[in-house]
Amino acid sequence: MSAVQSRATHTRPRRQRRLLFLAWIAFASTLLLELVLQIGSLVVWWQHRSPGVRVAPGTETILCVGDSWTHGMGSSDPALHAYPAVLQALLRARTARPLVVVNGGQSGQNSRDVLVRLPSQLAESRPRIVCVLVGQNDFWSFPDELAPGAETAADDHAAYRFRWRVPRLLAWLLGKLRGSAIADPTPTNARGPGFEPRAIPSPRPYADEPRRWAETGMSRASKQRGWSLEAARDISGALAAFERAHEAAPDDPETRHMLVSLYRKAGRPDDAAPHLDWLAAHWSRDADSWTGRSLVIALEALGRNADAIAVAERFLPRFPQDAMVWRYLAQCQFFVGRHDDALRSIDESIRLAPERWNHYWRHKIHFLGKRDPDEAIRDVYRAFVAMNDARSALDDLSALVASSDASRLRPVLADFACDADVRSRLEQLVTEIIETRTAGSAERVLRAHLARMAQTIRTAGAVPVFLSYPLPQRSDRVLEEAAEALDVRLVRVGVQVVARHGGRPLEELRAADGHCNDAGYRLAAEIVAEGLLDLLRQ
Repeated sequence: MSAVQSRATHTRPRRQRRLLFLAWIAFASTLLLELVLQIGSLVVWWQHRSPGVRVAPGTETILCVGDSWTHGMGSSDPALHAYPAVLQALLRARTARPLVVVNGGQSGQNSRDVLVRLPSQLAESRPRIVCVLVGQNDFWSFPDELAPGAETAADDHAAYRFRWRVPRLLAWLLGKLRGSAIADPTPTNARGPGFEPRAIPSPRPYADEPRRWAETGMSRASKQRGWSLEAARDISGALAAFERAHEAAPDDPETRHMLVSLYRKAGRPDDAAPHLDWLAAHWSRDADSWTGRSLVIALEALGRNADAIAVAERFLPRFPQDAMVWRYLAQCQFFVGRHDDALRSIDESIRLAPERWNHYWRHKIHFLGKRDPDEAIRDVYRAFVAMNDARSALDDLSALVASSDASRLRPVLADFACDADVRSRLEQLVTEIIETRTAGSAERVLRAHLARMAQTIRTAGAVPVFLSYPLPQRSDRVLEEAAEALDVRLVRVGVQVVARHGGRPLEELRAADGHCNDAGYRLAAEIVAEGLLDLLRQ
């Protein structure tokens, strides 16, 4: 063997040992970094975890879960006039006991959403009775059935979440380097070529408007985290993130209005009040400031629509290119029944920013406000022309079909002016809705979820009570049949509302957006209270 071969033979094991050593160092360093990140995340969670429902020892609790009808959408103030709030006052007066009724409703939830959050809510409030009012949104959102066992402590939004942190850190760093959100990529549309959503940049006409508050890197990162968690309907997590942002930048009005909204969703109106007062005080001192936008959003979140309109109408002459405030103005005008004004405002918002939620509110105003389902369908088609967003079009058309007639989709499309390729894609979406998004599939999933809700509630030591909707909905029959099959008490709220209203038009109980108004929720609460009194006396 030559000297060269001998050196090569001895060098090879040395290189292998060096590579193994470097690999071990990299592996150990990654584990150490993961451990540090986990410990840091745990410390942050512990310091900023949101408190649960505040219930004094010895107090009996009733938990109300569901969608916007439980939250109190349509009332003048959900904290005071949603049916759970009225129910608490009625039961305290009739039983002379320190009862607490927890409003666990959240707008937009379907039965899957309610089932996912239920274990967390049960653990927080430890109720004696749980009132369930859900199902309407299943007939447009068509949720998949939740996998067995998925509604466990792992879905407790107040609990610490174990996640591998190093991959998330690397994804975030790559996203920063590439200028794109690598950690949350947009999936390729599976319907074939031509269905890619069209990106519409949001205009920022006042990006150079001087900020009168200090913003830090930590506050920006916490806000971004909070918005992501809110989009995932993790209210506790989003609230903790915005509380951190507020600590880092206490004068940021954007953080303040998000805290108002999230405290309201979490059923903590007392915690929202100081932030609303701060926004109102700053606005009263300087009506030309950017605080006006945040005050409008905060007031709308609390259902104070007339106050929000007054602020928006003073704000927009100073900032007429603010598409977001035009949209919130339209929403509030819709809620108070000013539908023509709402259409003018939302048209201005679409002109400035033809994006998803502006188009969404136009079809909602036409459908629920103007009672014109055909024009609402055209609005969805117009939004598809602008954005080519199949997911949004399917969601919006399914919502319209859930409350009207699917047979109108094709005749309206036949008269809709658009390019041939756009028409072809719309025809494909319409066919998909008519053929695959059936009421039968929604009913099957709703029945399965109701059965698991009843079981989960009973396992927690509480009594489940199903409610039908105060004003008739497609899900009422499923709720009634499920209650009978599961031996769950049912309060037929809608039937009794009709009987007790004495033949007068139900429109007297309906808000502009189709939900109950204050009078409707009060009547519903009276009916529910009578249905629960004997349970409370046991």
